[in-house]
Amino acid sequence: MTDHLHLSGVSHGYGDRELLNAVDLAIHHGEHVAIVGENGAGKSTMLRLLAGVETPDDGTAGLSGNPGYRVGYLAQTHGFSESLTVGDAIDTSLASLRSLEARIAELESGLADADSEDLELYGSLQTEYQLREGYAAESRVEAALDKLGLGGLDRRRTLGSLSGGEQERVALACLLADPAEALLLDEPTNHLDANGTAWLESRLAAHRGTVVVVSHDRVLLRKVATTIIEVDADRRAVNRYGNGYEGYLREKAAERARWIQEYDQWLDAMAAERHQAATVADGMGYGRKRDNDKMAFGFKTGTWQSAAASKVRNAQERLRRLEDNPVERPPVPLKLSAPSRVAAVAEAAAVAEVASAPALEANGVSVPGRLQPADVRVGAGQKVLITGPNGAGKSTLLSILAGTLEPTTGTVTANGKVGYLQQELEVPARPGLRLLPAFAAGLGGNIDAHAEGLLRLGLFRPAEFHVPVGGLSAGQQRRLALARILLGGYDTMIVDEPTNHLAPVLVEQLEAALASFEGTVVIVSHDRALGEWFDRSASDHARTVPGAWMRYRMQAGEML
Repeated sequence: MTDHLHLSGVSHGYGDRELLNAVDLAIHHGEHVAIVGENGAGKSTMLRLLAGVETPDDGTAGLSGNPGYRVGYLAQTHGFSESLTVGDAIDTSLASLRSLEARIAELESGLADADSEDLELYGSLQTEYQLREGYAAESRVEAALDKLGLGGLDRRRTLGSLSGGEQERVALACLLADPAEALLLDEPTNHLDANGTAWLESRLAAHRGTVVVVSHDRVLLRKVATTIIEVDADRRAVNRYGNGYEGYLREKAAERARWIQEYDQWLDAMAAERHQAATVADGMGYGRKRDNDKMAFGFKTGTWQSAAASKVRNAQERLRRLEDNPVERPPVPLKLSAPSRVAAVAEAAAVAEVASAPALEANGVSVPGRLQPADVRVGAGQKVLITGPNGAGKSTLLSILAGTLEPTTGTVTANGKVGYLQQELEVPARPGLRLLPAFAAGLGGNIDAHAEGLLRLGLFRPAEFHVPVGGLSAGQQRRLALARILLGGYDTMIVDEPTNHLAPVLVEQLEAALASFEGTVVIVSHDRALGEWFDRSASDHARTVPGAWMRYRMQAGEML
């Protein structure tokens, strides 16, 4: 039997929220798989089910095939006790290998008197030890710790004395010290720097067994995954895509094209049946020339009327069936609504005057312990990316620029309407408020128009418009905040970690929307793929509009 991980008829959820419904999935030995989807869709849950650390509500999950097939699992939070030392954690991860070493040594001591059965066992254990590269286990641990930024770490230190990120890196090093045939990893790059991430990508890509990784890191997806499994939160289902991440994007684009074609065909069929029902009677003889045979004409007229009525009924029945089985309208590509100030400038014929004024300007703004005094000037229409390590003050600066945080010193000036997408999701002030009214709150205008706009974005289905916002997943809440930003008519967009919680395809669309936005954009992000996209865009614009795209780095509360 082929070794593989599987979900068979799996339904699973928490409380009254079902995440997976009757899901079937098989991941065969040697596949390198990435599980993608928005936050809250059930990706981590699916990984735990595959790892066997959680039991599904219905169906079966886990490993099929060789019972000796090993599965290594790395959760987002490690499972070690914080009272363990680093050395204890390493010893625990190598316990199986150490037991194998001891058994081999025991058999070696009696080889002189060994029978054929013992010799065969000794040979098989030696083969297993060599395949697992047992002789190199200690060197692998040291190399892993070094590559993950923990070189020279005292193994006598307790895990509790390390930072959360250091603990997770120790757990990752332990997992890779004696890698199992199947490696299941949940967001493994969360606490890694660029060097550590590059090393991990190389290790996973070279792994000869199975790799299943949950990640939002699109660079890792491109380098490691040959298969993409997308968790569809709305339908509580999973979809498989081959040919790596690029193949996944191509197939998603093809799905969208097929959807548009199917929708257009449905509209055409509806229009054709309506036209048939409205015109068939005229086409069946009412306008025909009367001949001299009155009796024959009356008979023919009755026959024509009966036939026409039958055709009308048939057309109406086909129309009813089409209406009973509608094709949902495909969403339009994400696009930021035109800045209000751009329209005003055009009307006033004062483009040059407005363009000379900055969209945002901060002078000497600071917050003790979070942000050193900083001067920032962002020109109208400029695209700015700010990067830097955690704790550098990036989010603090954005909150000041957006006007949601008052600086201790300094002043901020904003010209035009400013929209702000925060990094952390706010707890809904009114959790019982339905999604559509929550979206429309403060935007003015007609609720039906807002429903139409939200529907066209394709971020939510009509059935979700009445869901209380307190019951939305993290991904759905992020989509709601994004929708308000997209349709808000802002002159300046300030977005903090815009790719957080979103599925990869939606992130790709958001990048395109930001690039085509006529107004000003200020972005803070750790997303490597977004950084690569920004650098490509900056290079493309460098010759025609120098300085239109600018990247800055913050370090220790200072803008560099």
